[in-house]
Amino acid sequence: MFNKDSIIFVEILDQMKNILLILSFFALVALLPSCKEQTKTDAPATSTEVSPTPAPAPTADPAGQPAAPQTAEPAQNAKGVWHFTCPKGCEGGSGAQGTCAKCGGQLAHNAAYHQQ
Repeated sequence: MFNKDSIIFVEILDQMKNILLILSFFALVALLPSCKEQTKTDAPATSTEVSPTPAPAPTADPAGQPAAPQTAEPAQNAKGVWHFTCPKGCEGGSGAQGTCAKCGGQLAHNAAYHQQ
């Protein structure tokens, strides 16, 4: 029913299929670790909350009266401008100097925060 040439052709196709499966497996093994590394370095921070900086403990003035505790400045002014922002333009900001929650860069002082 089958001649010798058709049997050889089927065997060659079967070998090519096996080689393709093996190459696909090695490509998958080679790519998976690189995806993990990219996820670790490029993953955005999940929290955008800004932790308030603790106010210094009140000390007594020379008359012996305890000083009133200082209140920290709010993170945003009445216009919604952040006190410290990311120089790379990431969304959000902070009320204190620190790192950007999205890219990890240092936050810069925003002079527009003090303008009324």
